[in-house]
Amino acid sequence: MTTLLLAVGLALAGLAEDVETAADAEQPTDTRQAAFGRLHAEEHTGALVKIAKDADTTPAKRWVAVRALGKNESVAARDALIEFLASDNAPVRIAACLALGERGDRALSGRVAARLEDKALLVRHAAADALGQLRDPGTIPDLARALEDPSNHYRGTSMWVRRHFVEAIGSIGGDGAIAPLKKALDDGDQDVAQAAVKGFEKVAGFSYGEGRSDAEEQEAWRRWASQRGG
Repeated sequence: MTTLLLAVGLALAGLAEDVETAADAEQPTDTRQAAFGRLHAEEHTGALVKIAKDADTTPAKRWVAVRALGKNESVAARDALIEFLASDNAPVRIAACLALGERGDRALSGRVAARLEDKALLVRHAAADALGQLRDPGTIPDLARALEDPSNHYRGTSMWVRRHFVEAIGSIGGDGAIAPLKKALDDGDQDVAQAAVKGFEKVAGFSYGEGRSDAEEQEAWRRWASQRGG
């Protein structure tokens, strides 16, 4: 029993050290990545969840713990990430979105899409990026609605997060992306319009940019989209 307790204690000490190292911005990148990689083992799930839930833990360590769960294929890690999507702490919600994007489980894409309505813009941004990774065509309507949502404007001015919704639509691709990308070309926010151009390039696999002005390039994509039924 003594030997077992000693082994457990050493394992927990090693995990705590790896979390500390991975969260330390002063450490070399390779050292931090190596420490982070060791945290992915399923045996660490319970300890990482405990760290992530501890409000007294530094934000950087909580971030590392949540993100590490995204590389963990256990059901317990999956369930914890779902719980963290509803955390009172915005950085934890951000980390959970990104972790679920890395996890690649499209069965959870609807839960991630719900964060497009989060009260924090940075969480909406993270949700969009995660959906771009998950590439579930079923979430394109969610992203298109977020693009039109008045809460993503401030006093009539488009907010930066809207560009990320369009980028996610382009990353998902497929025929379902054509109509919302075409609509985004006419958006008053030029960052949104340019994101739509980049999205079309991903969907079509080629560019209309060479030898054209921005306006001409956008018009070329309108014609292309119309020919595809968009």
